[in-house]
Amino acid sequence: MALQDNLKKSPDYLCMSIGSENWLETEELGKLTKQLADKGTRIFAACANNGHIVFPAAYPWVTGVRYEPGMPCLYQEKNSPIGSNLIVGDFTAPVLEQLATENSFFKRRTNSMAAPYALGKMLSKDLTLADLPMWAGCNSPKKVGEWPMPVVALCGPLQQMKELLELLQKESYQAALLTSRSETDLTRMVLYTAFENLSEWIKPLEKAGILLIDAENGLDSIQECADYLIDFRKQNVTAAYREILEFFGTEDMKEKA
Repeated sequence: MALQDNLKKSPDYLCMSIGSENWLETEELGKLTKQLADKGTRIFAACANNGHIVFPAAYPWVTGVRYEPGMPCLYQEKNSPIGSNLIVGDFTAPVLEQLATENSFFKRRTNSMAAPYALGKMLSKDLTLADLPMWAGCNSPKKVGEWPMPVVALCGPLQQMKELLELLQKESYQAALLTSRSETDLTRMVLYTAFENLSEWIKPLEKAGILLIDAENGLDSIQECADYLIDFRKQNVTAAYREILEFFGTEDMKEKA
């Protein structure tokens, strides 16, 4: 309702703390924020404090903001798995200082606090993302450990993988597809990644009910972390869907979805 009201007002800037980790239920959220962005509203939204993908912060038309303790200043971030665009170091503000005297919670810093701080700081100093130094604190890729959700490795045409993803989502399974053969489309949860960077997706996709990984060009390196393998050169999408449910057990998958 608040976003619909803002569509009538067309504000220059909009700051959001609220977000959802359930990408099956964000179609309206995506549509409204995109309409606002197309009308010129710049949206600053808090990323999830737990490192998961959260919407609307992850949308490409929204500036995702996260807090990083132990450092000063603001930084721009690129190629973040959670869609973060702007990192805020340690900060304070008179309002937070006053609130902290009444409630100790406000002695801490969260992404929701960082989003309006970042917007205010950038407006007061007339800064854009391009003016900020690049964040260089990314960790080097790690070996993939145990995934917290069912993982299916897929071989064959990419289009059939996307059709399987769509079918799973249609049946209310919170599914995502990792691939090196397609650009990221967060509205469908098709996510670009290089195979050597698979480990960086473990935390962001923790809420997935099932994860599909395109193994067409890297089967040897992916089989170790996959629970099951589907080859679309040997079967169609409907058969693959039934196989997945039978292998994992429908009830177990629904509990994780």
